Amino acid sequence: MPKIPETGAQLLRRAARRRIRPLLGGSGALSVWQVCEALVPVAIGIIVDRAIIPLSIPALIISIIGLGVLFTVLSVVGYRFGARLCNAAREHEAHALRVEITHAALTAPSLPADRTSGEVLSIASADADTAAASFQQAGRGIASVLGMITAAVFLLIADPVTGLVVLIAVPIGLLIVALPGRSVSARATAQLEAVASAGRSASDLMHGLRVIKAMGGEPWAVRRYRITSDAAADAGVATGERTGRLAGVGALVMSAVLAIVLIVAGLRLIDGQMSVGALIGILGMTAFLTEPMRALAEIVGLFAQSHGAADRIARLLTDLAEAAPTTRDTADSGPNVTTAESGITITGWPANSAADELTTAGGTLTCIVSEDAEDAAELLSALTSHARSLGPARMLVAPHDVDLFEGTIGSNITMVVADERSDAADEADHPPIPAEVLTASGADELLDLVDGGLDYRIQELGGNLSGGQRQRVALARALNAAPQILVLAEPTTAVDAVTEARIADGLCRLRRRTREQATIILTSSPAFLAAADTVVYRPTSGPPLIGRHADLLEADTDSAAAYRDAVTR
Repeated sequence: MPKIPETGAQLLRRAARRRIRPLLGGSGALSVWQVCEALVPVAIGIIVDRAIIPLSIPALIISIIGLGVLFTVLSVVGYRFGARLCNAAREHEAHALRVEITHAALTAPSLPADRTSGEVLSIASADADTAAASFQQAGRGIASVLGMITAAVFLLIADPVTGLVVLIAVPIGLLIVALPGRSVSARATAQLEAVASAGRSASDLMHGLRVIKAMGGEPWAVRRYRITSDAAADAGVATGERTGRLAGVGALVMSAVLAIVLIVAGLRLIDGQMSVGALIGILGMTAFLTEPMRALAEIVGLFAQSHGAADRIARLLTDLAEAAPTTRDTADSGPNVTTAESGITITGWPANSAADELTTAGGTLTCIVSEDAEDAAELLSALTSHARSLGPARMLVAPHDVDLFEGTIGSNITMVVADERSDAADEADHPPIPAEVLTASGADELLDLVDGGLDYRIQELGGNLSGGQRQRVALARALNAAPQILVLAEPTTAVDAVTEARIADGLCRLRRRTREQATIILTSSPAFLAAADTVVYRPTSGPPLIGRHADLLEADTDSAAAYRDAVTR
């Protein structure tokens, strides 16, 4: 597994290594463009000395042709292909970073406690684009430096004194411009964090928009978002202020350098130590120097922002990697889950009873009832972590909360989106779904109520379906995956008792067809408990009760009485 960059600098170096070919090609082409631009005033000075002052028509014709070739190379070969290659490197790297962040977030057992989906979305979009923009900055920076070197060489040849002034003054000016870069990077990082916070707040509010509207909480939501948005705006202003100061300092320093060069060149001309053409070339070259110098001053600020974005990406990837499931000590860390060929064993649930053990075998249905909600949540978390290490084909944990996605009922069951390049207008956006899956989940009744059946379009967050209908779609999704071990958490709390009994019967028949599939349901539903092969009741204190539902109801113990209270509706 590739090593995850720990810092922004490491991430940018890795990006440069994997985009080295377009980066070098783009930098080389942009360098050709910048060098050709630097040669334009040189060419004009030569034309003045060789064609205009001597009044030579042949020399003038040759000069015009030469200028045409120079500008053709400058615009077509240099800038066009250089910018295209650097932009391609930027877009490909931004795409790679977005995919890497998304993959890390999707494969992590859960987001770190201090991270939210809105923040991850912000980093995967804005920060990835900002970090990848370093390729444009690198290409322009290299080209600007080569352009300045070309200018310095010409000045040394045209007039050594003037060239020496440039070689001394320009590096000093660049050093002065580069010094504030660290403060700009810090401000840029703070701005990106504030933008991520605003994105996190917006994501939370949009997720609960229906509740907010139903409760009349719009003013509260507006006030809450205004606070985070104002903080992001203030951080953006602070970053812009620092960046503007840096650009101003850069312009001031470079203007001072140019003034010194012009004064020295003017004095040399007065002394008769250079020709008119050389003076024109020096003046043109001095004017040209403003472009790469200002570009470098701007690049320092932009690169600081890219470095800040890369730092945030590296920290997020590190946090997601550290959230990966680890081996846990059942004696003091809660449930431990192991799997056999087609069954599952759970030990140490809860943490103070490591000797407790639950084993299920293929072809069986086990229901777990917990008196303590924290116990149930801890068990579900352990099962989820174990399932992620095995993969969905071997073990799948379907959470109680139902999330539906944009698409159709069918695509939400199969989790497959149609190929947008397909020319078949009537092509279904999902593979075939077995009829027994629809029956076992109760989704067949839903399909009879909506237009289009499986092709019925689902609105945002399933808003055009009731809670029970959404639960049936989610249950069909879990059953259609057909894992060897399926874990469900209260899958039918929003359906009526008749539908629940029908679903329990259909689910049991579907999952018991082979001896290779085991099913665990965390539920207090009488319908599922009656259909289960084994029921496990976990009281707050004392040993667990294990047996058939009917036997547990008839038992004459305090734990059995608590069980009856827990499952009676």
